[in-house]
Amino acid sequence: MGTYLTGTYSVLHTDATADFDNFVYDAVYFSTATVMTINGIVVTGALGETLDIIVQAPPSTALDVRFLLLGNPIAPQTKVQTGLISGDSHNEVWQFVDIKTGLPTNG
Repeated sequence: MGTYLTGTYSVLHTDATADFDNFVYDAVYFSTATVMTINGIVVTGALGETLDIIVQAPPSTALDVRFLLLGNPIAPQTKVQTGLISGDSHNEVWQFVDIKTGLPTNG
């Protein structure tokens, strides 16, 4: 099983601190009983319950003070552009990721 939807979370974000560029959110914790939109679907949440789901960024999800986002940082190597990043048939620029460090390499 992957690291997603395992019930292990390293961050807890509110609607004001949500950062979909640097984190993936695996669950929603309802701080009140309410109806809201998550991933484009209207969901009824119960106070104190957790919904395990990969949360999509707005506008698919309406961020709300009535729930908390539970998740983990995005792995650095997934944020680096890889493969052919520029050029034409005569002058190509390629970039890859070192799988041990997660840092970009040029080759």
